[in-house]
Amino acid sequence: MLKESVPSFLLFLVLQCFPESLAEAMFVFSVVGLRLEPGRLLLVAVFQTLSNLVLLLPISFGVHTVFLIITLTFYVRVATGARLSRVLMAVVGCFIIVGFSELLYIAPLLHLTGIKYVTVAMSPALSALFTLPYDALLAALALLIGRRRGNSGDSAA
Repeated sequence: MLKESVPSFLLFLVLQCFPESLAEAMFVFSVVGLRLEPGRLLLVAVFQTLSNLVLLLPISFGVHTVFLIITLTFYVRVATGARLSRVLMAVVGCFIIVGFSELLYIAPLLHLTGIKYVTVAMSPALSALFTLPYDALLAALALLIGRRRGNSGDSAA
């Protein structure tokens, strides 16, 4: 069973966790007032993606979320030197947006498609598709906030 689950989990990391981590990093950078520098964003996103390995541990529901909040805060702080309190507030806000948006659209989307939640959770591709709405929302908010603050774009600008 482990042989079957490892490739599936690696696919999950690539298809869902990386885009999700990148969107979260973009959002946090923008809220904190940092430029959306591709190098730093990718660095934070890769480390946050790897932090999702915590999902393999037999831990209580919600503990992984606390862990991912702490790791994203740490990675953004280390990569940018931004003030810890601002980064933590942005990360918590990001996770609140993710949770709230999931509450709003997951049930209707499951109903519309006729797919069971267990089926989505077991399929890396379906899981990634079901996270696209909040990934897109976070990325759009990041670009909008960055544009309003004049912080979007790469560091060469």
